Amino acid sequence: MLVATSALSQEPSNTEGEGAGIQFNGLGRTVLQQTGIGGTLLNTDSVTVENLTDGEFLLDLAVNAQPNDVTELQGVIRLRNEFGGFFGSGVSVEVRELWARGIIADAIKYRVGDMDVALTPYTLYLPDEAGVVNEPEVFRPQKEIIYYDEFYSEFNERRLQGGSVGFGLEFDRGLDELEVRSFIARLRATNFMDTPTRLIGGGRIGALSPQFGPYNSQAAIGANLAYTWDDLLSGDANTGIRNSVFTLDGDLILLNRDQIGLHLIGEGGWSKVELRTNTDSPTEGQVPTPAEPTIEDTDTFIELGLSANLKRADLSVSATFVDVGPDFYSSAAQSQRVDYTRTKSFYDRVGNDRDVRMVTLFDLARDPALYTFRVANELMAYDPRYGNVLPYGRATPNRRGARFGAAYAPSEGPLDAAVDVSILQEIRGQGTTELKDFILIRAEANARVDQLIDWNRALEITLGAQRESTSRSGEPVERVNLTSTLVEAGVSAEVYDRLDILLGLKTRTSDGREYVPTIENFNDVEDFPGLFEVDDSESLWGLGIRYRFRDGIFLTLQYQRFSYGDDSFPAGDYQLNQVFALYSMTF
Repeated sequence: MLVATSALSQEPSNTEGEGAGIQFNGLGRTVLQQTGIGGTLLNTDSVTVENLTDGEFLLDLAVNAQPNDVTELQGVIRLRNEFGGFFGSGVSVEVRELWARGIIADAIKYRVGDMDVALTPYTLYLPDEAGVVNEPEVFRPQKEIIYYDEFYSEFNERRLQGGSVGFGLEFDRGLDELEVRSFIARLRATNFMDTPTRLIGGGRIGALSPQFGPYNSQAAIGANLAYTWDDLLSGDANTGIRNSVFTLDGDLILLNRDQIGLHLIGEGGWSKVELRTNTDSPTEGQVPTPAEPTIEDTDTFIELGLSANLKRADLSVSATFVDVGPDFYSSAAQSQRVDYTRTKSFYDRVGNDRDVRMVTLFDLARDPALYTFRVANELMAYDPRYGNVLPYGRATPNRRGARFGAAYAPSEGPLDAAVDVSILQEIRGQGTTELKDFILIRAEANARVDQLIDWNRALEITLGAQRESTSRSGEPVERVNLTSTLVEAGVSAEVYDRLDILLGLKTRTSDGREYVPTIENFNDVEDFPGLFEVDDSESLWGLGIRYRFRDGIFLTLQYQRFSYGDDSFPAGDYQLNQVFALYSMTF
């Protein structure tokens, strides 16, 4: 059984000095789950255990102190006990979060310790995960556990540890507002040997003009900097990186009327990355010789487009041109949520030969061992079955083309929907002058059926779909033709007061061949990596009930079944099933 509570609010609970003191809140969760494996693969497997049971009991106790009306401190202590641990066995105690923040001279905001930071999708950003378009409600409880533990937020922020300051100014003329933010954080500590301390710093200056012209025009522009570097004076390391990314972004309102709004939007900038090596080791008493760059790459990107908002129709559309250079590198924007090289927490190896099992939708839906909020040391490996067109989000390098989008999103109403299309091409070939062509189509919709049929209990249907296509012509050895399709559907129905029935389905099929870039040394892409061929499919469906005691507290019991099939190797087909209970509480 699982107990969970939601993340704490990031806004001060007291700004006027009333109720200053100490408050206690936090999160608790308990989860018990049993996972089983079966299918054709197990017919010749005499080693793999067919059923595993695990779980945890967890409490995050947050102590929030406000000694005065301009200062706030918070610490979160985590108490955790693994299922089956008794008399101290399997028990851990750790500090999960610690920060302080406040306001100086009624003007400057500061924060030290743990903090969540995001700039733009090309500088400092946490890209959305692959394998998800519009997650069915039945799969969200386990995914929310992962999001909470990895400090994911709805604003694509990264969890960092350091300090930040910011202030805003208002003007009577020329400018309307000016916002300044800066930060510095440590990404990695030295091991006092071959791994140096890694730091990141930067910030944003944003300006907003007053309205001008006959069409109520207005301009918002910003300058962003993210700079990542290794301190080669920490420990005995003699090799480190320097990665600087500078961008300018803007939103120019060309037209702002009651019926329509028209915007010119975009961002552009450059990146520079250096791999520095100290060639001389200083003797005692000498000043270290500055490291010289042994690898140095500079590249640019631009994103420019138009968006229109048809206000009375609650419809928005956009068209954008994108050009991201082959050597564009932004470590804090391109690091993914899923690390496909990590060891899975269950059934990582199967079969008598103990082969590593490939990551599946089942793993992405529930295994926290695969997820990370860390900034990677280099471009991360990815699985082309789940995301081959934009594996590193909008900052994916070596892409040029167009993106189109449309969204119907009324503030109130039974329906909302969105569709996005990306038509892209490589800028530089990989081991060949032939270029890959990419097409990505994503669509999602939510229907509150209870409003459509005037039903007195909540009834909602969610849909999501993604279609990816990658192709390349040329000689037979050069040709690429990979397609992947992901479909999601879910139903959430309240059958009794606060008692819900949850149903959900996710399916993926992939077919074709592709040469997936292999990263060597530091961001060196191997010219012609090994061929990746696939002809497989998977499906995950879930059924559960949920009782909501009140907002933030619920109990859910679920059964999930997963099937994997490989047409090129039927003997490796298998199924996974899971029964789990989850109790989630916010206090």
